[in-house]
Amino acid sequence: MICDISFGLETFIGQLLALLTFIAFPAIQYIVLKRFSRKEGQPELWYLPAYGFRLVIRNIPNKKTLSDIKNRTRIRQVISSNSGSSVPTFQDKILIDKDDFFLLPGNDQVLICFNITGEHNSKMKFVNTDKFGKTIDEFDFENFDQIISDYTANIENLLNFDIKISKRVIFNKKDLFEYWKLTNANNVEQRLDCKKIIDIG
Repeated sequence: MICDISFGLETFIGQLLALLTFIAFPAIQYIVLKRFSRKEGQPELWYLPAYGFRLVIRNIPNKKTLSDIKNRTRIRQVISSNSGSSVPTFQDKILIDKDDFFLLPGNDQVLICFNITGEHNSKMKFVNTDKFGKTIDEFDFENFDQIISDYTANIENLLNFDIKISKRVIFNKKDLFEYWKLTNANNVEQRLDCKKIIDIG
């Protein structure tokens, strides 16, 4: 009788360990993949003298494929709180709203192209352009506060886990003015710092 109980307990423990391993192994694989994917799909801002500024999902030096890419870039005016509203109000205009199937290794995904024109801070303009620098729309600095670019993508992997990235890049007018000064002083192809990147999730 004691042998039967001992055998039954060993069988139960063995099955429990097998079940825990079955559940834990994929979870560990997912955590490891998620950790090593942190630097994938990072935003970078580049200045190309022939065309202007490009905010991109940088993938030229990487070996991962991104899929199901969604991007929305907007220009935002922040209307301060006042006697009729205790909270600020955002007024947005969508500049870019697009989806793409894949971003292959050795390529960058352009989120938005733009130029900054003017002579000094009070007469600056943000110019939304195509990839070749042709003007699509332009906005006086005094009429907006931020440029916001949001994007999501899935990092393809051999285990077929859904490793999602979601990021927001924010440029304030002060940032844009600094970029204008830097590129006017040194008009060569260069990478510029994205001042504020928020990882969502």
